[in-house]
Amino acid sequence: MPKPYVAINQVIVKNEPKTFEMFQSVGPKVCMTTARHKGFVGFQNHIEIGVVPMGTRYGAAKMDMLKESSTMGLYQYTMWKDWKDHEEMHKQNWSSLFRLCYSCMSQVVWGPWEPLYEITMADMPLNTEMTDFTVMVGQKFASGDALSLPPISQPYGKRVVTYGEHVVKEGMEKEFEETLSRLLPMFKRAPGFLGYMVLKEIGASPLGSLQLSAKSWHQMLESANGMDVPDPNGNFSPEQARNKPQKYVVHMEWSSTDAAQFGLGRVFLSPEYREIHDQIVDTLIYGPYIRVLNPVMEGSFWREYLNEVNLQKATW
Repeated sequence: MPKPYVAINQVIVKNEPKTFEMFQSVGPKVCMTTARHKGFVGFQNHIEIGVVPMGTRYGAAKMDMLKESSTMGLYQYTMWKDWKDHEEMHKQNWSSLFRLCYSCMSQVVWGPWEPLYEITMADMPLNTEMTDFTVMVGQKFASGDALSLPPISQPYGKRVVTYGEHVVKEGMEKEFEETLSRLLPMFKRAPGFLGYMVLKEIGASPLGSLQLSAKSWHQMLESANGMDVPDPNGNFSPEQARNKPQKYVVHMEWSSTDAAQFGLGRVFLSPEYREIHDQIVDTLIYGPYIRVLNPVMEGSFWREYLNEVNLQKATW
């Protein structure tokens, strides 16, 4: 089974009821169109609710600022058997996707931009509602494997994601990854910790980012109604957008904002965590900058796929 990849479509939108109405009506249609491609293995869409202050590193930041911010970020993950499947899907469904996405442009302040990532390390539980948990417990006991019960990772708006951006000094990527593989499993001891993925940026999608050739760009901007579909000519290849120095996203899931804040706080307050995290910080040019996201829409079958793939899981 091939290693999965993630495309993360990022956009900043107005924080107002109309945006949520559009998100709820247009979002499922985009997902259904995307699912026409056999390389698609799932999605998880988020709204940004805040920023991890990290000891008041940012004095104005809070874990949940959704009610007071005039804008909010959308981070729309789609998972793929190969990043080329994502690009092929955009070309095959260009007219439908363009019309759906462009119908929301009245709410967009910035974007879209859609980086592509390889999942290099992961230990993610399946989503489990409380109604499913007794079945899971019974299956584990019946198989004699009761000690391996995973945490209860409830779907949709019942948990949070910390989205940590890191840019690593050239030549120190291996050290960054190896040190991170020692640190991340330690968070299993923290109350409310659910799981993690390490995403390594490998490029960006030109069509997913609406980065079009000059001719197509003018076709889009000069349309009488904003809905005439321009030619699907991207202005670069995905590989040309590969970051140098290397960018990573550390995706961690928690039961609540409080669990995330106090759990991540271990890198400052626990000498054991701090020693290892300090080694990571010394490999960085940028970061760690950590956003707090709330999953609001998900096709959780991607987790089933991810758990079947033999990815590296850091040990402790």
